[in-house]
Amino acid sequence: MSEGTTPAGKSDGFIAARKAELGQAIANEPGLPPGDGAAMGELFHLLGALTHHEAHAHLEALKALYDPIDPDAPPSRRDVGLGAFEIFERELTGALTRANFVEIDPDTVQTRETTQLLTGLSIKPLMAGIRRIRYFARGSKPEQIVRKSWFGLRKRVIEAEVMNDVVVLVGFKSDDEIVRADRRAFASMRRGVRPGATLVKHFRSVANAELVTLHPGAKPSMLRRDQFFLAAPAIATGIPVLLNLWPALTVIFAVLAAYFGAQGVIEDSELKRALAAVSGLVAVGAFVMRQRLKYEAQTLRYQKQLADTVYFRNLANNAGVLDLLIGAGEEQDAKEAILAYGMLRRAQKPLAKAEIDNFAEAFLREQFGLEIDFEIQDALGKLERLGVVTRESDAYSALPPSDALARLDAAWDSVFNFSARR
Repeated sequence: MSEGTTPAGKSDGFIAARKAELGQAIANEPGLPPGDGAAMGELFHLLGALTHHEAHAHLEALKALYDPIDPDAPPSRRDVGLGAFEIFERELTGALTRANFVEIDPDTVQTRETTQLLTGLSIKPLMAGIRRIRYFARGSKPEQIVRKSWFGLRKRVIEAEVMNDVVVLVGFKSDDEIVRADRRAFASMRRGVRPGATLVKHFRSVANAELVTLHPGAKPSMLRRDQFFLAAPAIATGIPVLLNLWPALTVIFAVLAAYFGAQGVIEDSELKRALAAVSGLVAVGAFVMRQRLKYEAQTLRYQKQLADTVYFRNLANNAGVLDLLIGAGEEQDAKEAILAYGMLRRAQKPLAKAEIDNFAEAFLREQFGLEIDFEIQDALGKLERLGVVTRESDAYSALPPSDALARLDAAWDSVFNFSARR
């Protein structure tokens, strides 16, 4: 999959069909040469085994790079430098590309208004303490999301692009990079986030307008509607109380002055007025406290709504994402190779890259209803390297399954060829 930002409405290379279903559909194709269909299952199984072995080596290498910047790494193994982050970032981006993820810019696929409509929240991400944040997604498809309001009496249909998988990479600043605002941000973050660490998070079924909720610095702000509901009672009740309170305050000062001998004696009427003034002050204090509690309660509701949006979409975190990611890349590599080989065998003649690409896309559209931008380059490169596809000039041909199985079997035998070293 090529790097870059996928434009809105443009399909990516993610093949959503299961590998077994894809292999069976190819084996059942009526255009295959006689006998090919029966051997396809064994060929695809051996091809998947070789792909899995290569993926395991990639996984171990990626885990070794992530270990020093893992938030859970012990102090003795930590590396908070920019170099360690950039090396891991480069390798992770390559792994994401193999899994048919593309990088997306959240500013180009969402607006604050759409986010508010979809989530009910006004969110502004804060970059304090963050060195870099990047979003990667695959499997984007248009959906209509219905949002209800006014106790279900009002319905609103929102057009959104929903991404099947989203991976977020977050690199935090090291101690040498942070300033005062960054220190405050780290103090308010959850336990486990430390300077110089890197977070990797995997989410499922995220709409483009919800991307901002995945930001570690996402902070919901008060909606104007809620600001009005909190401010209107405060103004309507507070102003008359304050106007009536000011004359009472002069009485309190007079009573205090008399009590400390600054002037005359305290009359009973003045004492009563002073007590009334104190009662007014208590009422004002209680009113201010009530409005403050309402504000905090509304803020907590915002935080819970934001947490629910993220919690039920989160699949894995940090090192756990790497296992899922390499597995996803392995799956996509195998399916691309299977599909390219099947299209070449079905054609029964040499094909150019563009022809294989078009046949593969048409096959996926007819058999599985998938609209994707098939990536032929990696698939042909793998098949050529394994010796099951040959090239003459710009045309490619696939070996018969029996010959291809022999080539793949020899490649598998050479993986652990310890006897040859004696």
